[in-house]
Amino acid sequence: MKELPAGVFVLIIILGVIVLAAVLYCVWAFIEPNLFEVTERKLSPADKDTDFRKQSPGAIPSGKAPGLRLFFFTDLHAELCRVSSKRLISALRAAHNASPLDAVIFGGDICNDYSTSGRGLSYLKEVSDVCSEFNIPFYGVTGNHDLEFDPSDGKCHFTSIEGRQIEFRSHASGRPVILCGVDDSGRKERVWYKVPPVPSDCISVLVCHNPDAILHFGSDEHVDYMLSGHFHAGQLKMPFRLEFARLRSDILPRKKVVEGVFEYKGTTFFISRGLGCNAIPVRSGAIPEASVVEIYD
Repeated sequence: MKELPAGVFVLIIILGVIVLAAVLYCVWAFIEPNLFEVTERKLSPADKDTDFRKQSPGAIPSGKAPGLRLFFFTDLHAELCRVSSKRLISALRAAHNASPLDAVIFGGDICNDYSTSGRGLSYLKEVSDVCSEFNIPFYGVTGNHDLEFDPSDGKCHFTSIEGRQIEFRSHASGRPVILCGVDDSGRKERVWYKVPPVPSDCISVLVCHNPDAILHFGSDEHVDYMLSGHFHAGQLKMPFRLEFARLRSDILPRKKVVEGVFEYKGTTFFISRGLGCNAIPVRSGAIPEASVVEIYD
């Protein structure tokens, strides 16, 4: 049998490695949606003069108590969510038992399609029941996939904070903390809704599904903290960030602001990786998460 030229043999090896890597990537992409992380996110006040930057974990003095403690989850996309309500509720219970939660917050996108919304609403109902058991308020906003929902009618099982304000008291300082939210208009003919006005002597926390909203704050709009989702951390991380260059039109990912805690012009904001999947049940480099968010003042 005639031997292959050395160059051809090397090429075959390289192609074989590439095919094997592609197969392993695809296999992992179907496994990762079944994983689940409960992350701890500590948000401290931002510098008013900064452009986008990741907030340093060392920004909070050791031993300082948080002013507010929240359990935040978003982007359920229930038809393609592999994190069961049982697992999420178990994480919620553990977080509350470790140290009492002030509120549970949902950041939008109940399902991919309204015609199959039953699973998403059932999921939120189970979360709501546990919140009632612990006497924890359950607040939320809708996302770009939720245009057919009316969160004010109670069928979503959370109390809508779109255009509303809820007042807490900081455990650390006693200052009033205002929790508020905004609606999401979807991707077509997008409207960026105004942030409800917040008194200057209050600490403000905005829940907004799409973090790109921070780019559209008016000169008279400001919040100290913002909680968002929407990006799924890319859902499928690709070379050269192609998942955002080709598959999404969002602006912040082009600034390398995708997931985690960031600062921008006096606002500290957290972008969650979310729980579910959009379009197909795959994730890579974007393990589903729910988060215990601690607000410091």
